[in-house]
Amino acid sequence: MDAPTRGAAPAPESGPGASIGSGVDVGSGPDPLGSGPARFGREARHPLAGNRRVADMVASIALLVLLTVEALAAGWGIKLMSLAFVSCAAPGNTCNATLGDSVVVVGPIVVAVVLVASIVVSVLRLVRRRLTWPVVLIGMAAVVAVFFASLLLVDSSVTHGI
Repeated sequence: MDAPTRGAAPAPESGPGASIGSGVDVGSGPDPLGSGPARFGREARHPLAGNRRVADMVASIALLVLLTVEALAAGWGIKLMSLAFVSCAAPGNTCNATLGDSVVVVGPIVVAVVLVASIVVSVLRLVRRRLTWPVVLIGMAAVVAVFFASLLLVDSSVTHGI
């Protein structure tokens, strides 16, 4: 009972030389819920400075909205690439329908996976108070890369003859 707890200051001595009312504060004991920083052995992380935090959150949310619009446009654009196979019936044209159909089906799925992954990583970083807008920019670049890769694959699956 006389041993001080870890991190607590030793109690002042009581006796003839001690001043009246110099006891241990009631609130200076260990955290009753055990949820304080001492339980985990580390201090709480300081958030980004005020204006930087607000600017990062506003920029991240605006870019996430743009990423969603971009992903929808890219997904529909990849689906519309199936119109390239209309010219397969023309004389002299050859088409690799298997490659083209697989790109038209898998392309929007990959775009959706990139979108969901970008949103999840961004939300996790926002909750942890880390810089987030670069993650959204990487997601936007990945959606553009998937779109152009799909465009190249569909274009290579249709060969124009004469």
